[in-house]
Amino acid sequence: MSLQNLINTFDQEKGRKPASADELLDFIQVNYLQGSISLNEYQIYFKELHSQGAKKPEYFTREEMKAF
Repeated sequence: MSLQNLINTFDQEKGRKPASADELLDFIQVNYLQGSISLNEYQIYFKELHSQGAKKPEYFTREEMKAF
């Protein structure tokens, strides 16, 4: 899967484009944990998003956790 396919999948599921690479990073992590993408796919996406400056927050607020 290409990064554009990932963005399209995000758009289909969320009904909007991702606001940032950070948001896509969150999205792939949730999808990996749910078994929707393989470890290999996760690693490929992670490397690409990390190279674009994506970073994980130090913590999540309760409201952010509800979104998952």
